[in-house]
Amino acid sequence: MLAKTALVVGATGDIGKVIAQSLSNAGYNLLLCGNKGEFETKNLKTETSFLRFDIRNPEQVKSAFEKLPKLDLVVCCAGIAGEEKLIIDQSDEEILNLVQTNLLGTIYVNKYVLPYINRGGCIVNIASFLGVYGCSCEAVYSATKAGVIGLTKSLSKEFESFAVRVNSISPGYIQTKMNAEFSDEEKRSIIDKTPVGRLGTADDVAKAVLFLADNDFVNGENIMVDGGLII
Repeated sequence: MLAKTALVVGATGDIGKVIAQSLSNAGYNLLLCGNKGEFETKNLKTETSFLRFDIRNPEQVKSAFEKLPKLDLVVCCAGIAGEEKLIIDQSDEEILNLVQTNLLGTIYVNKYVLPYINRGGCIVNIASFLGVYGCSCEAVYSATKAGVIGLTKSLSKEFESFAVRVNSISPGYIQTKMNAEFSDEEKRSIIDKTPVGRLGTADDVAKAVLFLADNDFVNGENIMVDGGLII
């Protein structure tokens, strides 16, 4: 059986690196995309190639995708989190960067990658539990992730004629550099509120990606990977 091929956008991030490793372990050949940071390659077991572009720039996204092979899976996990602050204290530049990266970037990826996805393939967009429930001092970030969920649900219907499924994953508090600023006390408070009794890991998110890739009867869903934090 021919190996499947997956495109991972945001593969230089903590979650993206683990997703790439998990997909390689599952036998997927990989195209890893990033803008800043280094790709993790030493433990990858399958054919791997790399693309560099700025997800905020539609022309760069379109150009980078022009020579793509046929894909079976696309994972869009590129994103940033701004500093926690009231929206009135956020600069317009900070707001624009969040919207361009998290929402517009995801839109561009979904738009320009569609022609390269095999019938029966799927897209997995990484959102956030804050996109469902919101959070004080994270208004713009939450809005961008809510937009990703709305985009996902809409494209699951729009891409029906192409036989391409579109789902999203909303991680809770995951142990990454993005959440490294939490104090031990804050982490303990989160753990105490989480029924499974721990913070999440990038591997928890990667397992959800594999589930969505394998289950062809799941479409238009937003899968919460938050340990039951919000029930």
